[in-house]
Amino acid sequence: MRFETGDLLDHVGKDPVVITTNGTVRKNGKANLGSGNAKQVGEVLPWLDEKLGYLVDQFGNHVHHLDNMIVSFPVEHSWQERADLGLVKRSAIELVMLVDQIGWDNVYMPLPGCGKGGLRPSDVISILAPILDTRFIVLNKE
Repeated sequence: MRFETGDLLDHVGKDPVVITTNGTVRKNGKANLGSGNAKQVGEVLPWLDEKLGYLVDQFGNHVHHLDNMIVSFPVEHSWQERADLGLVKRSAIELVMLVDQIGWDNVYMPLPGCGKGGLRPSDVISILAPILDTRFIVLNKE
């Protein structure tokens, strides 16, 4: 994985983008996008919560290809919980399988679980480093 400075929203609609998500689906069938990058992308793509809600309801809290360039990356089992390192690892493995299948050269993503999820960046990096190759670009706004 590589690290670059940039804003994830600048890549929406232009490049493959990963958003961190949780496994909560509301009574109306829409996913709870939380308060992080999924919420921000959902403000740009108003269909996102409905599509993710359907996929989580039908197939579980896994990596989902939401459209041609948006992929969900579960870090929490519920919006009420902290991010889970085991789920981050499983999501990273699923993400690599999806990217291999599609054939993307570059995928932009946040450092999963480190914002509102409460995980320490060093812990997440140590889990992701052996899994994510240089196709995966982790963006930092600073």
